[in-house]
Amino acid sequence: MVWLNRQGGAGPLGTRYGSVSLDGAMWDIYQGDIGWKVYSFVRRANTTKASLDLDDFTQALVRRMLLGNDKYLSGIEAGSEVFRGSGRLDTKAYSVDIG
Repeated sequence: MVWLNRQGGAGPLGTRYGSVSLDGAMWDIYQGDIGWKVYSFVRRANTTKASLDLDDFTQALVRRMLLGNDKYLSGIEAGSEVFRGSGRLDTKAYSVDIG
């Protein structure tokens, strides 16, 4: 998971593993387990807009030997992590380039 904005007490699964600088920002890496490993990148400074290369994030896990280089991305979703009450996500544009 890639968290661009964290507020209201929401947080990623697991514990903080480390941090990395990607795409001009600092990100904390979290590792959790729900029967399989879950990795989350939480941006330290909230933003509402981003253009990211997801390969940068997966390669950060490969370099830390948390993910095998033989794995591949099988799906992409966008949303919010509502854990109490209600939530809202307004999206003006969403696109994915596969190359």
